[in-house]
Amino acid sequence: TSDYQEYDYEIDAVSGAVLSYDYDAENYIPPTSGNSAGTLIGEAEAKSIALAQVSGAGEKNIVRIELDQDDRLMQYEIKIIYNEKEYEFEINAYTGVILAQDVESIYD
Repeated sequence: TSDYQEYDYEIDAVSGAVLSYDYDAENYIPPTSGNSAGTLIGEAEAKSIALAQVSGAGEKNIVRIELDQDDRLMQYEIKIIYNEKEYEFEINAYTGVILAQDVESIYD
């Protein structure tokens, strides 16, 4: 897309049902100003950002959150299990931008 997002879908060829999907920021370059080199947004804010993407899920549905450094970028990795689906997020720990999101059935 024009905002550098790449969307991938796995679709059942017979039924047409969406089995899983994800998107990530292709060629994402962290901003050079603002909070990119300052303070981390914090675990609570990262949880809030991820939960806003999963309608109906609450904090009890978060099964993992960890702060990690990937390619010199600090990010929160969050896993939510809700309504028989597993959601995984990578969130920029400085800006709160969702870098990647993946969802699939817990039965896969």
